[in-house]
Amino acid sequence: MKNTELTYCRILGTKINVTDMEKTVKFLEENLEGLRGKYICVSNVHTTVMGFRDKEYQKVQNLAAMALPDGKPLSIVSRGRGFKQARRVPGPDLMPRIFELSERKGYRHYFYGNRQETLEKLKRKLLDQYPYLQIAGMYSPPFRDLTREEDQEIMERVNKAKPDFIWVALGAPKQEKWMHAHKDKVSGVMVGVGAAFDFSAGTVKRAPKWMQELCLEWLYRIIQDPKRLISRYFNTNVSFLWNVHKENRSLRRQRGLKKDSLKIAMIGHKRIPSREGGIEIVVNELSVRLVLGGHRVDAYNRRGAHVSGREFIHRIGKNYKGIRILTIPTFENKSLNAIVYSFFASVRALFGKYDVIHYHAEGPCAMLWLPKLFGNRIVVTVHGLDWQRAKWGGIASAVIKFGEKLAVRFADEIIVLSDNMQKYFMDTYGRDTVYIANGISRPEKREVQVIKEQWNLEKDQYILFLARIVPEKGAHYLIEAYKQLKTDKKLVIAGGKSHSIDYMDSLFQMAGDNRNIIFTDFVGGRDMEELFSNAYLFVLPSDVEGMAIGLLEAMSYGNCCLVSDIPENTEVTGSQAVTFQKGNVQDLRAKLEDLDAHPQKVEKYRLGAADFICGKYNWERATDQTIEVYRGSGTGK
Repeated sequence: MKNTELTYCRILGTKINVTDMEKTVKFLEENLEGLRGKYICVSNVHTTVMGFRDKEYQKVQNLAAMALPDGKPLSIVSRGRGFKQARRVPGPDLMPRIFELSERKGYRHYFYGNRQETLEKLKRKLLDQYPYLQIAGMYSPPFRDLTREEDQEIMERVNKAKPDFIWVALGAPKQEKWMHAHKDKVSGVMVGVGAAFDFSAGTVKRAPKWMQELCLEWLYRIIQDPKRLISRYFNTNVSFLWNVHKENRSLRRQRGLKKDSLKIAMIGHKRIPSREGGIEIVVNELSVRLVLGGHRVDAYNRRGAHVSGREFIHRIGKNYKGIRILTIPTFENKSLNAIVYSFFASVRALFGKYDVIHYHAEGPCAMLWLPKLFGNRIVVTVHGLDWQRAKWGGIASAVIKFGEKLAVRFADEIIVLSDNMQKYFMDTYGRDTVYIANGISRPEKREVQVIKEQWNLEKDQYILFLARIVPEKGAHYLIEAYKQLKTDKKLVIAGGKSHSIDYMDSLFQMAGDNRNIIFTDFVGGRDMEELFSNAYLFVLPSDVEGMAIGLLEAMSYGNCCLVSDIPENTEVTGSQAVTFQKGNVQDLRAKLEDLDAHPQKVEKYRLGAADFICGKYNWERATDQTIEVYRGSGTGK
């Protein structure tokens, strides 16, 4: 063929050629020899929507040598997407143009399909209009499928007639599937033209030109055959408009992702700025750096009690370091809190004209289908397999698991925080994910001051647990093991209670009247910095983690760390920390006892901890990798 590089516009997955009548006729004339045995689809809204719903049928259309835009809406969509030269090429108009050419070129034509009486009328009409037209043959197949023998006999008859063009009128999707099944089995080029036989024969009247120009040909046909066509056209036309609208939004967003400045929504955290949990720290650190990089960030905070006190409440409805804060109402009930918040945040985000909506944690993902329905680009960060966490009951756990499945199904990209989590998504769902580690900044150490005044703590005279007070963080293991120790060092349990009030009460009961077990409640600012700076040992006995920000921070202060041996912890620490068997109180007690008795071991693990962790993880790299994911080019590590 002289020109094999045909331009096309993909509409709902179907490759529709960008052409006009003159270019099409010229292409067929110049490339007829190379097109023999191949087929050409004459596509419209109906066939495009059917292909969108049936991927096998869509594949048949996309394997055609050409898919011509018979329906004007297809050429309008193509022009709207930048193909200004796109025009419709209706099958009923293409046939007479080829017949005119054939009278000069001597092309032979075979007509396959429709009823016998229609074919006879068609033959008379054509010979009246084109007296030099060579009609090689006609065949009206039965409504049933042909047997293999019958089909072979007909193909022999067709090929014996030596046609250059084989016009096929079986109706969609039958004619496209028939042509595909006979690809490379016939001597001419097959063209599926649907109702064109009826129009040319005069058995069915075609819509007036003005209706064709106004894309109302479907309405004219409904008037002709309402019983058969009204439900079909209503179904496909509405579906076409809706899905093309979504596709156009998605394409605009993809083009927008290439611009310098992105507009991003953050959904899933409780509140920023805060240290209520690792998610809040991640959202805060990323958002601040995104804004510094020239991007616009809206953070959808949850309304409600804030574990860090009243400081945050004054920021409701305001900006924080360039981040726009939108506060979303929700219920106080812990089982409904996240899902109600996520629903309202997702609805509000529909009106934000965002380039990316970034969901954090699996629970809020239960509502990501809503913005996805409207074509938004969705990125999800899975901070941990939250349905495994002990604080969630059966219904809440099921909702979180549902959110995980929706993330797998609908998210454009999923970010995970560990190799172990990446393996989980591949093994469980066959879903690729992007691994992006959290970051950490090298802190400034603080001398003992506030913590002595508040809790009578001295440097190296306490063991530190600093995390959210929830069952999966394992504070109960630590208290139980500590009570079996013979040590002068105090145990500091620092962290807010989140929703787990019953769990907090159980820890108080475990501690009893032991004055060396100190509960600080939520800490931040100078309090937290002093606690990290002066601890003898940091302990994280968690059962479930994503990537523990508290562990990264403890190591960044140069602490010796004792952690449970779950992969999410050991992946962070490497050989730079001491581990114990998850959930094994006796093993934890033994490791605590050993480190308490051997300060030189503690000092060994302290040396190099900060350099190791700050070199391995940093927020600037994490932010750059996240932006790459937003733009659709991220690979993580």
